[in-house]
Amino acid sequence: MKWVCENKSCYICSLEGITTFGVQFHHLQGAYRIGALIRNDKVGIPLCFPCHSIFQKRGERLYWQEIGVDPKIYADELYEEYQARKK
Repeated sequence: MKWVCENKSCYICSLEGITTFGVQFHHLQGAYRIGALIRNDKVGIPLCFPCHSIFQKRGERLYWQEIGVDPKIYADELYEEYQARKK
């Protein structure tokens, strides 16, 4: 979702109080994924490149468990905000 990338900062950096640039849209994996190749914009969050790289090295499920955050809650909030803007 282009809107998310243009209007929101990296979710992880925001949790840590850091300002980032160059945000990309990351579709959540694991339990939040519909199928092997199907990506749904309802389950995505903004991440900067360094934070996205963490997932490639550590694994997304493990990382969310380690920091104790459920990213789906934020993904739901973003999607609701996006839908409200379209009306």
